[in-house]
Amino acid sequence: TRCVYCSFASNQVPDAEIIKYLDALLKEVAYVGKRMKETGIIAETIYIGGGTPTTLTAQQLDILINAIKQSFDMSKVKEFTIEAGRPDTITEEKLAVIAKNGISRISINPQSMKAKTLELIGRSHQPEEIETAFAMAKEKGFDNINADIIAGLPEESTEDFVNTLTKVIALEPESITVHCLAVKRASKLIEQDPDFHYKQAELVAGMLTESRRILDEAGYYPYYLYRQKHMAGAFENVGYCKKKKDCIYNIRIMDEHQINIALGAGGISKMYYPDENRLERVPNVTNYQEYIKRIEEMLDRKEKNIFREVK
Repeated sequence: TRCVYCSFASNQVPDAEIIKYLDALLKEVAYVGKRMKETGIIAETIYIGGGTPTTLTAQQLDILINAIKQSFDMSKVKEFTIEAGRPDTITEEKLAVIAKNGISRISINPQSMKAKTLELIGRSHQPEEIETAFAMAKEKGFDNINADIIAGLPEESTEDFVNTLTKVIALEPESITVHCLAVKRASKLIEQDPDFHYKQAELVAGMLTESRRILDEAGYYPYYLYRQKHMAGAFENVGYCKKKKDCIYNIRIMDEHQINIALGAGGISKMYYPDENRLERVPNVTNYQEYIKRIEEMLDRKEKNIFREVK
């Protein structure tokens, strides 16, 4: 399923198409890893996501993660994250694959702990599955888990939001990101009500006030924030974490003073020119079929706009 507020590239496809896409992605991984080594670009962080890469099988995840480890110089990598995302895609086998490959940080995203809300927004899991996913992850030894929740979801009250936050804190994630609902242009929600996010301003303000108080009392502190278009109340998304559990990737991606190389369909790389304090975007095509068909062109874009630009 696809969440009603989401506009990320997503497709329902047979297994054969996933295999074709993964083959193209592995080709880009190998090429980028080779050229990074040749041009002296060192990865500080690696992030698999957003979206839900755990929709892959355990074997496919293993192949992808190992390809990354073999292609890139891992000696300077300070943080390796994978989005486990939806709890209904998380299994013990997949968590075992992630853990054995040395990935230090995962994200399990409840969005809400209210069953009715999950149904309304198009998520096919129950709150109990979130608790089960956390328990499995803790059992596998993960000690840096992020959880995302959203303020301003359809039909939720401040009490509902506080209940979600309280239940998520009880699961003891190392970081919690409080998002404000953003209604994207390509989402189902904007078709249902184009002005939905404007109507949520006062309600979301109250939710955010409560979140700051509750998270502070629970020992979390804010470490990064960012805004998006069409956000409820024109507020911001704020990441909170326990001490020394800041997500480096989140800070870097928002700060935008570093080269960011994105792989896969819809990935947007950013080439940073420090002398001019300037960023240039280097996009991959979003449609996965076009990405597969035009993979050589995607590699050429990176060659011309990133690797030949490195001084």
